Amino acid sequence: MRGKYFKWVLIGVIFSILSGAAAYYYMGAYIPKSISFDLTKTKQDGNENLRNVPYPNWKERNRQRALAVIIDNAPQARPQAGLDQAEVVIEVPVEGGLTRLLAIMTSDGIETVGPIRSARPYLVDIANEYGAIIVHAGGSLEALDMLEKTNGEHLDETLGGAQVGAAFWRVPDRLKPYNLYASMDSLRRTAKLEKYKLSGPPVERATLVPGAEAGGEEIDDITIYYPNRSSEVRYVYNKESYVFERFMAGSPHETTKGEQIKTPNIIIQFVPHRYLDGDGRLQLILHGEGQALVFREGKVVKGLWQKIPGQFTKYTDQNGKTIPLLQGPTWIEIVTNATRVDY
Repeated sequence: MRGKYFKWVLIGVIFSILSGAAAYYYMGAYIPKSISFDLTKTKQDGNENLRNVPYPNWKERNRQRALAVIIDNAPQARPQAGLDQAEVVIEVPVEGGLTRLLAIMTSDGIETVGPIRSARPYLVDIANEYGAIIVHAGGSLEALDMLEKTNGEHLDETLGGAQVGAAFWRVPDRLKPYNLYASMDSLRRTAKLEKYKLSGPPVERATLVPGAEAGGEEIDDITIYYPNRSSEVRYVYNKESYVFERFMAGSPHETTKGEQIKTPNIIIQFVPHRYLDGDGRLQLILHGEGQALVFREGKVVKGLWQKIPGQFTKYTDQNGKTIPLLQGPTWIEIVTNATRVDY
């Protein structure tokens, strides 16, 4: 009995070997030679590689006409609300060596944005580039004159009247002027009452094909020495999440939610400037061309910026080719030609 059982086991083993050999003969060409265990290489839409796509659903978001919200960045204004939900944030120098932020926001449902501050001419110019409705609280004489002459669509808490002023509120736990806020819903409702067009998202810069190499020289961090020590900006690259983490004056730059601000794209744009008065008000030359640095995926590409009045600012490499960005938000750092930048 035992010998008969052994015979059938042996026949089964031989049959399995022959079956396996036949299967490999016919299917060998379709079997991968090796299997990748790199868990960062997930798939989306068939063959797209998400290795360098920290915001995989970025293109699916519902975008409307942009609101360009001017947000304070003085130490008393931090932490701010809403910066983490902006599509683009442009940081510019202002008087006193401080900086101010222009948040380009195209999505609804952002409950709190601020603190909102006054306009400057170059902020108006940049907002117009995105076809945005400007949100601010007063401004320099030059900025207000610019808005009046161009019939610029804007929501001014200070001079806009009762209907516009109702879109804003002040919080009691901060001192004025660092306590003015609004929401996307309140601002869009007011813009509709002002009969401003709300449809039509702004133009968008070219994005890198998922999985493609970003190119450039590898870096670990970036430091921008704006004149005031409290405005020193540092970005540290996180290789696991493919984003740069933002720091202000040596501390993580957080939102009111307690979350550190992150971005996959940083552009540093060097521009000429001059002082307009004894208070240190600046004129930034944003038309023409100059040097630029574009950071993506822990690498830097040295390039150029070019702006023709009325058109979108272009960022190209030394050969004149557009530098595509990663999917996700972008921070653009406007610095004077004299500003020190280390990376």
